[in-house]
Amino acid sequence: MITPNNILYHEIVGLQTEIISSTNPALVGLRGVAVLETRNTIQLRSGQSIKTVPKSAATKMKISTPAGACFISGSSMIAKPENRVSKL
Repeated sequence: MITPNNILYHEIVGLQTEIISSTNPALVGLRGVAVLETRNTIQLRSGQSIKTVPKSAATKMKISTPAGACFISGSSMIAKPENRVSKL
């Protein structure tokens, strides 16, 4: 089960994600369901559109898990999801 304590060990695809702060002001407040995660980006579906967010630009993200919400830096997630475990 994905929890705030183990979020970095999992993909975030399917989880509600919101950009709280960013080096790009246009991304602040963007929220949606993560539909794709690559090494450097997260794609969020918001309504009918899909927005690509560079992980390095998301300085604080709120990710809602079944066990509660967590706040993380996008830079802590820079890696392919399947390789992130070995990086930690």
